[in-house]
Amino acid sequence: DRAPLQLNPRQTVDVTGQRIDALMFRSLTRIQSDLHAAPDLAEKWEVRANGLTWIFTIRSHLKDSGDELITPERLVACLENYRRGTPPSAYRSSFPGWEKTHLGPHREVMIELKHPSPYLARNLSLLRYFRVTGESQPCTEPLPNSQIITSGKYKPIKWTPAPENELLLVPQFGTSSTLRSLHFQFVSDDHARLLHLLRGDAEVIQNGLSLTKVRWLMRTHPDRFQLLERDGVGVSYLAFNTRDPILKNPEVRKAIALSIDREAIIQHKLFGFGSLAESLLSPRLEESIATPLAFNPQQAEILLDHAGFPRSGPGGIRFSLKYRTTPAREGIETALLLQEMWKKVGIQLQIDSVEPAVFITSIKTGHFQLYSSRWIGISDASILYRTLRSGQADNRVRYQDAEMDRWLDTMVSQTQLDHRIPWAHQVQKKMMADLPYFPLWFWNNALLARKSLRGLSSEDLSLSGGLEPLGQLH
Repeated sequence: DRAPLQLNPRQTVDVTGQRIDALMFRSLTRIQSDLHAAPDLAEKWEVRANGLTWIFTIRSHLKDSGDELITPERLVACLENYRRGTPPSAYRSSFPGWEKTHLGPHREVMIELKHPSPYLARNLSLLRYFRVTGESQPCTEPLPNSQIITSGKYKPIKWTPAPENELLLVPQFGTSSTLRSLHFQFVSDDHARLLHLLRGDAEVIQNGLSLTKVRWLMRTHPDRFQLLERDGVGVSYLAFNTRDPILKNPEVRKAIALSIDREAIIQHKLFGFGSLAESLLSPRLEESIATPLAFNPQQAEILLDHAGFPRSGPGGIRFSLKYRTTPAREGIETALLLQEMWKKVGIQLQIDSVEPAVFITSIKTGHFQLYSSRWIGISDASILYRTLRSGQADNRVRYQDAEMDRWLDTMVSQTQLDHRIPWAHQVQKKMMADLPYFPLWFWNNALLARKSLRGLSSEDLSLSGGLEPLGQLH
């Protein structure tokens, strides 16, 4: 539904760009469709010194699309350019304890940390290997007209930004001969995407149609199209500004959450293409724990009374809140549903629809009362640290709690999963008690394809919505 903002691996932070990058570039590690970290450029790794030293053994004879070897020496230079190159990489802040990278005695790539980082293997999948023509070191910042030499299964043959918005990727020499070329068309309008599929201009749409159109298509054209569906880890959530005069009261936040009939929304708005979220972490993740908070408008009314907001005036309105969203259909429809549900407990909702750029800026700067959004591709509990730890950039709700900070710090210091899980569970329980965020629902992954295409089953789809499985279609 949208084109990548850029194809520069150092600075790609948008979802589409990251998914395209995963096809064109390789990293020390990769995230599999089941969300586990697996070797990629590295063939194996080990952790020493109580989690402070990570040692990666690099595969031999690997080449980039320019037919040059990807050596351990070049990987060390690449990682150091991500760590301290200029201008800074967008991912630099994701590795705060990274002290240095160097070559080991047997030409291993060694990463030294100031403190343990249990999610390092996953996070390294974002640091993708590439070269820029004319530069002696890999992974340097490309100039606007520089050619980027890729390292993944695919390389770009054609990239035409707006208004054409097309990208053609072909299998890189030496990869599996069964891979098909992938021709992406980025079409912003939902109706236009449907027409592309109906006219035969496109063979596949993944997570790119509104759920009403998916249901209509499968009801009216079951002979032409197949639907592959798998649960996902993308989660919609409601965010409260915890410094707002009204919303700083936990009883108010809980009352608002209790007033949302999520089951009805999943059934009638998502048409079953989703599931109830009882954490920001999918039940698929080992660190997840479900903390139910069922729809209960009667209890919500009691809490609001107790919080000092009785019904008063015309219509029994307790107070008014402003809900920020974008003009996207999904955002507006969700806002209207919430407006109607909260009205029943005496909360008046003003819907403030702004353009995406304004929305993002206001969220980052804390200029909101309420908003809902979606986290994509959550594969571990590090999302809890980024969104709940005071001082973190993704803690957009300005939540601050000393006990929560201590638990989060302890959680991310545990290198063993079985030691980390109890702390992750405590964090999730406290989040659901304090409710700086209220998880709404998890989104399924839906792939619509021509009926004649083969090679994929629902279980082959990536839980995170990644595009890698598309290469198996034939």
